[in-house]
Amino acid sequence: MMIIVGTRDSNIKNGTILNEKCPKCNQEDSLHFNIYRRYTHLTLIPLFPVGKLVVIACDHCKQTFEYDDLSENIQLKLRNEKLNSTPWMYLGSIVIAGFIFFSINNYFDKKEETSILIKNPVSGDVYNLKFSNGYYSNLRIDKVTIDSIYTTHNDFDAYMPYEVDDLNKSENYSNKKVYYSRKDILKLYQEDEIIKITRKQHN
Repeated sequence: MMIIVGTRDSNIKNGTILNEKCPKCNQEDSLHFNIYRRYTHLTLIPLFPVGKLVVIACDHCKQTFEYDDLSENIQLKLRNEKLNSTPWMYLGSIVIAGFIFFSINNYFDKKEETSILIKNPVSGDVYNLKFSNGYYSNLRIDKVTIDSIYTTHNDFDAYMPYEVDDLNKSENYSNKKVYYSRKDILKLYQEDEIIKITRKQHN
């Protein structure tokens, strides 16, 4: 999917200024104005407004001109125009902020859950691992005794942490048997080599 960042204009207000001299033809007539709100978008999803554009047209000569061509008095009138609220222009920013909040909250929830589960390993637990070489994988706990934890490591590695869960298939655990003491497991967690624990829910 192609991501496009840019700006767009949306018409938010139209109106008429009566008995005002046109800076183009110098005739006193009605001036029609259109106010546009400019906003930044990400692949057409609005993020936030970044300014506004005012276009004015003379009813007599039909020519258009810019806000800066108006007298200071009319500029002040336009500045004081009550504009329509445009909360939809913040839609993308709200979605992104919500996603960031959810991700952070979910990260700390998982971190807290892992800190609890690591103290009480049980058979069937799957530990997601981060290796010193930058790769990721997982191990499955096969047996737990008073002092010892017997595991099988996954045969495969992943490049990114979000890919590790996809490796967790029974056929990916073969003969890479590794024994740990409980202290060893806690040390791996404290050194951030164990980053997540998945435990099957028992009915």
